[in-house]
Amino acid sequence: MSIPNSIDYTSILPMAVESRVRRRGFVPSNGASFVSGQNNIIEIPVSASAFLDTRHSFLRMNLLNTSGQSLGVDFGGGAGIVNRLRILQGGTVLSDCREYGRLMSSIILPCQSTEDSLATRSIKDGQRYGNAGGAGGAGGAAMAVALAAETSGAAVNTPTNAVDATCAAAAGSNYTFSIPLMNGLLGTTQDKLVPLFLLNSAPIVIEITLARAEDIGIWSGAVPNGYTINNVRYMASLVETGPAVEDQIRMVQQASDGRLVLNGVDYTHQTGNIPAGTSGRINLPIPVRKKSIKSVLFVGTSQTYLGGAGAQINKFNLSFGGHMNIGEYQLSFGSRRIPEIPIKFGDGTQADYSVLKSQYLEELAKCFGDTKSAHGLGIMSRINNSIFSAAGATASMAVASAAGAAMVPYRFCPFGIDCEAFQPDGKGGGALESGIDTASSSTPLQLVLDIEIGNVGPINTPAVVDMYVVHDSLYFIDSVGNLRVAL
Repeated sequence: MSIPNSIDYTSILPMAVESRVRRRGFVPSNGASFVSGQNNIIEIPVSASAFLDTRHSFLRMNLLNTSGQSLGVDFGGGAGIVNRLRILQGGTVLSDCREYGRLMSSIILPCQSTEDSLATRSIKDGQRYGNAGGAGGAGGAAMAVALAAETSGAAVNTPTNAVDATCAAAAGSNYTFSIPLMNGLLGTTQDKLVPLFLLNSAPIVIEITLARAEDIGIWSGAVPNGYTINNVRYMASLVETGPAVEDQIRMVQQASDGRLVLNGVDYTHQTGNIPAGTSGRINLPIPVRKKSIKSVLFVGTSQTYLGGAGAQINKFNLSFGGHMNIGEYQLSFGSRRIPEIPIKFGDGTQADYSVLKSQYLEELAKCFGDTKSAHGLGIMSRINNSIFSAAGATASMAVASAAGAAMVPYRFCPFGIDCEAFQPDGKGGGALESGIDTASSSTPLQLVLDIEIGNVGPINTPAVVDMYVVHDSLYFIDSVGNLRVAL
């Protein structure tokens, strides 16, 4: 006879492993204060005789405003300050993601965060919520009355920051960001605790390259010489156990030919270019050699700013994506087409692509799980997704929401193509290497775009396409404490 769990008193919790959780802040080894455009690389060594719980660890850093101008950061918040994120050990590069701020601002956060998460991000990530600014002044002024009928929770679902929402112009004004890292080893995609005690004397190093001042948000004046980042800490959650547990881990390592394996999901960046006036089919090479490519995410925009050099400080350019007059798109891998039937996006007859994008959005949702989620795809809506007719032109980029005036939404247009074959649980079913294998052959992988003309005309400026290959990474800790990666 089967007894329900509610009256089965023989089912008890297992005995816990003797352990202690400790919080520790790791500091940079190459300085205490960093300035964009000058000493703009931050190196944080991480080592301890404990397990590292990456899902409960985060990066904390303070932005000190010495420019004399006010600032409203882009939708990526603190992640937009990180232009490049690398993880190393002993000089060996384990993970490298260029244009990290672009990835987070224009793809990951729009597709994975929710309106509720904006409430939290207004505290730790400099975002606007309920029309309130961050640490600045007038950015929290009242919303224009005429917009009341278009709001939910007293704000457009993704209102842009005011120009002073994050930092006021007063000398010494600052904002402290606390953000997780998206990375296969030390980020939120790492399921296992990292046994730091197995490593040799060479620590794991988190290397951050700061983004340019004109990219992180909107400034109130001319392009500043730079911004200052100080008080940087990697706030690590360390789990200390007794020697019996550590001995057990070493036994597992020896039984696995001296290698302990951890797996995670990483992002590799490539850039493609679409010339002005392009129409018809264009192939953008993706020269990435990986064993298991899960999906390809991409977003495009022009880099030609109205007003010339420096004009981008008046635009939220990191989060912006243009529809680039795309009619349909797919991947080409040798003779294969992924998917076999191209994904339809537009037909060249609609200046407003918002009425044609339902299929595109479902295909994008597959890259982050499945299409049946009751919660939808992040904060994407008709208000903020591919509603602008200029094909990737910077004139369509979102501007700051002025205090007391009607709110302006961010403008997103991320694309995605899912490549995984086995997805019973929405993302691989626990099977490793379930995507495209480009490492075992020289077969080229390309992004194929069909550019329409129709009523909207050709692309009027050159477009830059940021492509991110999402892939499995296997990390090996060998018997002498070296950490290596198999891609």
